[in-house]
Amino acid sequence: MAIRTLTIKKVNGNPNFKATIPVVTGGIIGVSKVSGMRILDEIQNSFYNYDAIKKIFKLEDNGLKMHTISRTDFENAIRGQNTDIRSLAYAYYLAINSNSSHYVDMTFTYETLNTRSINALGLQPKTKGLQADNDYGGGVNTAYSGGTLTVVVMDSKADIGDFTYAPNGVQYPRHSTPAELLAHELLGHGYGRVISSSSYRHEDAVRMSNLYWRARGYHNFYRNGSWHGTQVLLNKSSANQIPAHFIK
Repeated sequence: MAIRTLTIKKVNGNPNFKATIPVVTGGIIGVSKVSGMRILDEIQNSFYNYDAIKKIFKLEDNGLKMHTISRTDFENAIRGQNTDIRSLAYAYYLAINSNSSHYVDMTFTYETLNTRSINALGLQPKTKGLQADNDYGGGVNTAYSGGTLTVVVMDSKADIGDFTYAPNGVQYPRHSTPAELLAHELLGHGYGRVISSSSYRHEDAVRMSNLYWRARGYHNFYRNGSWHGTQVLLNKSSANQIPAHFIK
């Protein structure tokens, strides 16, 4: 975690007062308490039938920031699980314990985006989640304040056309879910961005979508990337790889 300081001067008119308070930054942070709770819900829902893993994900008392996880608690929680489950949990563990701050705006189409999101994306004041859904296909990640900022549209209606039936390779459109978008944007794009992964713009994000679905038990489809980023089509084997920095 990164520790910065906040200096307070001249409290209640006293010019001689000065205090320096350590401020801990880094990790996954909701842009509001509503977003904080939604982040927690979607991470826990990603491990909906793995109670030991669900329990390690908590919010700090401020309701904004995901609580750091000890290595011991993490290792105990993932013991005995398959590579997909371990790796998805490890990805969130790394992001939560990161020195970089990953702000997340979890919004519905009818809600106004948080001011942080509007400023980071250069949008007009009072922009709704609907515009983000239309413009970004349900989610977006960008560099922000030394870390990243992610917007996830909870009720995305954007058709993503590169979902592919695993048995026959036929593409079909479907909507993204909030937990999938969180893994795709925050982990694939965002965490990859701050560690300078060479493939964070495309492969990492597509692969994190697919890792999420496999962790949920869905092996009959995957995204091939032809509707995403650089639009480089990934074959089934490549699309279902796990980014090397997340393999556990």
